[in-house]
Amino acid sequence: MPRASAEPAYRRIAAEWAEAIDNGKFQDGFQLPTRQQLQQQEGVSLQVVRDAFTLLHHEGYLRSEPAKGTFVYRLPRLTLPMYTLEEDDRSVDAFVAIVEEQGRKGRQEIEVSVVRPHPTITAALRLVEDGLALVRRRTRYVDDIPYAIADSYYPHEVVVGSAVADPADITTGLRHVLADLGYPMVRHHDTVVARRPHRREIEALSLAPGLPVIAHNRTSFTADGTAIRVLAWILPSDRWELTYEVRP
Repeated sequence: MPRASAEPAYRRIAAEWAEAIDNGKFQDGFQLPTRQQLQQQEGVSLQVVRDAFTLLHHEGYLRSEPAKGTFVYRLPRLTLPMYTLEEDDRSVDAFVAIVEEQGRKGRQEIEVSVVRPHPTITAALRLVEDGLALVRRRTRYVDDIPYAIADSYYPHEVVVGSAVADPADITTGLRHVLADLGYPMVRHHDTVVARRPHRREIEALSLAPGLPVIAHNRTSFTADGTAIRVLAWILPSDRWELTYEVRP
């Protein structure tokens, strides 16, 4: 069998620094040695060090400041307990409550439109071919830094004319609005994948282009099995830890 080729030196160096940053050895704002210093420490060429830095920049680990140097760039990682997002006893928006419980301030910007959604959304909501959905596109902020995208899709004929169609911030959460319309959500089906960010996501969330995102889709159902909402989260992988609690 052919022997596997050795890992390129720049990838090894980048992986070692990434591991140290992920483990908390080097915190946000830590200044890295100069490229020349790292060249001497690692015993490699200056080009290898440049390539390692480029990879770490691309993956969102570093930022550079002209005439100052290169620094670790890691935003606080927050916990998003997915099993509590739909709890009915909350009197405020669940995301805002979760963020505030972790000592941060949350807010959102909202746009509402009527669309012919992507076929995956059409199938999840069981819409007729070319059926319409109302979508609330939300950019979620933590301490005024964009931390997540949350797009909620609803069957248009169900929510037209209701508070769901109003771009105003519904502080009590949309689950209560749906319940008042006669569509209380009682069951949810989640899918979670990791992927490269799309252009809109890079721009809206100020992402490094090589930073993976967590694409979390939740389809919600009423007691009779009607699919009433698809909630599509885009979560930067460096800012969130998703947690679940499995209950009997």
